[in-house]
Amino acid sequence: MAQTLRSIPPLPSIERGTFCSISSDKSGELLLYCSGSNVIWRPLSAMAAGTEKPDDIFCWRGHVKNTTCAAMSPNSQWVVSGDVTGSLRLWGAKGEHAQKNEYKLWDGVVKDVAWSDDSGRLVAAGDGKEVRAAAMIWDTGSKTGEVTGHTKQVNSIAFRSQRPFKVVTGGEDMQVIFHQGPPFKFVRSHNAHSNFVNCVRYSPDGAWFASAGSDSKLCLYEGKEGEFLKEFAKPDGVSGSFWAMAWSPDSARCATAGGDKKLRIWDREAGAQVAEATVGTALADMQVGVSWASPSRVVSVCLDGRLLLWDVTSGLSLAGTINGTQGPLNCLACDKKSKSLVYGGTEGSVAIAPSSGPVIRASIGKGIQHVLGHSDSFAGKPEAWIVSLDDCIRKIALETGEASAPVEVKEFMVGAGWLDAGESKLIVATGKRNFHCISDSIVWSKADAVKRRPTAFASLAGKKVAVALEQPEGQTGGMSSAQYDIHLLDILDETADGLVEKALLQKHLAEVCALRFSPTGEHLASSDAAHKIVVWGLSDGNPVAKISDWNFHTARVSSLDWLEGGQKLVSGSLDRHLFVWDLQKPDSRVQIKDTHKGGVTAVAAVSDASFASTGHDGFVLLHGLS
Repeated sequence: MAQTLRSIPPLPSIERGTFCSISSDKSGELLLYCSGSNVIWRPLSAMAAGTEKPDDIFCWRGHVKNTTCAAMSPNSQWVVSGDVTGSLRLWGAKGEHAQKNEYKLWDGVVKDVAWSDDSGRLVAAGDGKEVRAAAMIWDTGSKTGEVTGHTKQVNSIAFRSQRPFKVVTGGEDMQVIFHQGPPFKFVRSHNAHSNFVNCVRYSPDGAWFASAGSDSKLCLYEGKEGEFLKEFAKPDGVSGSFWAMAWSPDSARCATAGGDKKLRIWDREAGAQVAEATVGTALADMQVGVSWASPSRVVSVCLDGRLLLWDVTSGLSLAGTINGTQGPLNCLACDKKSKSLVYGGTEGSVAIAPSSGPVIRASIGKGIQHVLGHSDSFAGKPEAWIVSLDDCIRKIALETGEASAPVEVKEFMVGAGWLDAGESKLIVATGKRNFHCISDSIVWSKADAVKRRPTAFASLAGKKVAVALEQPEGQTGGMSSAQYDIHLLDILDETADGLVEKALLQKHLAEVCALRFSPTGEHLASSDAAHKIVVWGLSDGNPVAKISDWNFHTARVSSLDWLEGGQKLVSGSLDRHLFVWDLQKPDSRVQIKDTHKGGVTAVAAVSDASFASTGHDGFVLLHGLS
């Protein structure tokens, strides 16, 4: 049996030049946001205290395309979420979270969605050819009038739940439009903004609504009749877009997230700013989303996805930062001494998750290919080595997240492993069939080290190297070769000539995707694109395939790792499943189903009874065996 010991979700997905939709439930206990094609909710109190448990975090995976917005009904029974294809999905917030309905609104993106206070009506806005906003009955999708008037994309929509019902919208045509109903119809428009209107929101008591735009303006309107009242006084130095705004539960204040890297608190009655906080000076510090979850808690989102928790009990102070990564993850490693998990992906950041404490992030700037952690025997400072798509290798300090100067290899690196027993030198295999030894610089290079392009690589520090090659070109007897070779080399010394071929392993009939030596060096595991796993025995000096029938995956087996002790092997596949195999009981296995939406991309052993996995959904999960 296996259980999830820890879950590290991805941060919100954000696109530069637009806002990020985040929201909270009626009680202010849950934070909802979109990540890739998923909708995630997390408990705010546990996030602030750093005590999140796997059962507290939920991910809904029903969308096929990237999600853009989500909102939970005030009765906490349902969630509605929109995506880039104009699809709006209604699904349960409790039980099995089953999808109740799907509404196809238009062909473009859904930018915003909101509920009525009685959880009986929905409004949505976005970018269609003719229809750009809609009001409907929640469970049938029946339209309740027309929400019209805009000539360009509608960025935001808000619902007045007090009778008589009202709907207000704001869009890229710089208009704020007021509708009344049902059935809803156009009443009036306002031209107070001179640039895109990014957000409109009704106050909780329904007496007011406000609009925020890319012209740095925050405007206030009367809620029942939709009359323009005033523009909030601009403080000195304000600049950039107001990407989002949110009302306090008592309707007396509102918060704005700004492109000038500032979160601002405004007083409605005074029509002026009462507090502000500067997050930083870097581009990634831009504030692109905000939610006023409870009387004392505001949550904002940075351009790089960081979630900032603010205390607004008296003034404005930062109470906590939730860090991590965005987007799909490609690689994962465990520092065996500290048990820290190090992972990275296409977005170009590396995250360090200690066994306890907050996640640390380092920005590399390019997609991450490989991460290498150290074993228990490593005597240096805690660090990990990072291989990135800019063809460079860096060291990351696990305690601070600081990255060393890059070592330029200038070749695509298929795989990497430790060359020496002290784990101070790296050997990499490149797509140009070369081997390079890396320390603080390139120590040596070996051109044309293998005959064909490598597809997978592994090393046993100071002892052995294994490299898998693509199939041979050409045909024999009119047939293409279906033989994919694995070359096993001994490490005699740390020079280029110290790599001596030991054996040629031939058992795979599809591209070899992953290789991994057991900790003791007694076994080598290999997996291929035809979902086959082979375990090779190496102890007697004559490598032989001991097990070749572990083929219960249904897609490419992308990653392998041995648990401590070297008797259990973990495999992850694009079929989304994990398997734990036991050499002592080769006919039995532990399956963990549907672990990562989109497929498992990496696994890493943590101990003899625990391991971590990651995948295209951006989650990092720590699993325990019992």
